Amino acid sequence: MSGISLQIETLRQKLLEMVDVHRGDFLHPNVLRISQELDLLIVRVQETRRRERQSEERVYHR
Repeated sequence: MSGISLQIETLRQKLLEMVDVHRGDFLHPNVLRISQELDLLIVRVQETRRRERQSEERVYHR
C-alpha cells in the first residue's frame, strides 16, 4: 500500500470512529474536518491518476 493510500485508509478509519463518538452526527466540526481532509487526499489521487492517463494517451497517439 502506497503512502497516500495508507493515509486515506487511516483517515477513513478515523472518520468512522469520529462519527461513532459523535453519535452519527455527520455535521459535527470534528467529523467535517476529517471528512474534508479525506476528500482532499482522494482528489489528489484522482488528479494524479488523470494526469498519468493523459500522459499515457499522448505516448500512444504519437
